[in-house]
Amino acid sequence: MKITHIIPALTKGGAERVLIDLANEAAARGHEVTVVAACPVDPAEGQAMLHKDVRLEFIATRRSRFRRYGLLPAWVARHWHFLREQDVVHCHLTLGALVGTAIRILRRLHGGTKPRVVETFHGVGMPIKPWQLRLATALASQRDGFALMAEDAHWTRFATRHPALPLAIIPNGIAIGTAMPSDEDVATYRKEVGIPRDARAVVGTVGRMLAERKPLAIIEAFAEIAKRCGDGVHFLMGGSGPMLAEVRAAGDEAGLGHRLHLPGLVIEPRIAMRLMDLYVSINVGPITGIAGLEAAATHVPLIALQTLPHHRLSDRDWIWSDASPKRVGEEAAQLLSDPGARAALAERQHAYVLSNHSAASMASAYEALYVRAGAQAG
Repeated sequence: MKITHIIPALTKGGAERVLIDLANEAAARGHEVTVVAACPVDPAEGQAMLHKDVRLEFIATRRSRFRRYGLLPAWVARHWHFLREQDVVHCHLTLGALVGTAIRILRRLHGGTKPRVVETFHGVGMPIKPWQLRLATALASQRDGFALMAEDAHWTRFATRHPALPLAIIPNGIAIGTAMPSDEDVATYRKEVGIPRDARAVVGTVGRMLAERKPLAIIEAFAEIAKRCGDGVHFLMGGSGPMLAEVRAAGDEAGLGHRLHLPGLVIEPRIAMRLMDLYVSINVGPITGIAGLEAAATHVPLIALQTLPHHRLSDRDWIWSDASPKRVGEEAAQLLSDPGARAALAERQHAYVLSNHSAASMASAYEALYVRAGAQAG
């Protein structure tokens, strides 16, 4: 099968990591895979993770929003011969959705059933402006296949209104290797970020410093942990973004001071996670982000700050969560006081990720959706 993925850029992010692992898994299965990004970025952010058999192309040579979107029509027209030879064009994020729409228009004009246009909507449960949701919904109705990483009331209604559209709920997956970061690499990183060797415990998280990622609420949870556990606990918040200075100021105001470590962009999350005794993720209902999956895969126990205020824990929740930063801090403090409970939790969560969130299981689910989309396009 010839598969092309479209995405704005291979930066650090959940959608980008899903694409990389999905492309690599497809290439390993013998598919011909191409990734088209709007522009190049530092290869260490993600591009370097692509399998050597995955072809990488760029729409523009410079990182510019105007060039990124302004060049789309010309790029699609210029590459139409290549695109119509693809079995699937898999669209990610807004830029991918716009390319998918242009492809569907050209396909109608030129005739034929290829390429099948499949889109993954990566924003389920996340804060999104009403006009953006309306646009995403309108574009989704024009796809040959549509995927969500979790259930959502809005998209459940959408599926009811479009029963003929092949739609699948496909949980995010990650490539789970057996190799762990070396003790030397972890020790080097500990020294780089300034966490003392005699720290009693390290609680951490990794994610972009954006309002929707709730970094200030995480700081509140950290402050509650510090109040309950004393000065021996250090806190590691990896990630860059526009709120970094605000997060640092909030940490100082909360009295975390030198115990709050903000290293910025984390290139190798698993090295940072191996420093942690407990990971605090962000959940949307029972769904956690890619970094949370990586923490569990690295044998780090995790709990989560819940973004849905009325969510109630059920059998679907493999991660304890609460919308109150104070309650998250209380739960974290309790786990830090019980090494046995933390170890047991880490093993349960690791086993769950292996069984339910591997890149292999995700790739198989997408292959099935591609087949259904082909029947729809035909």
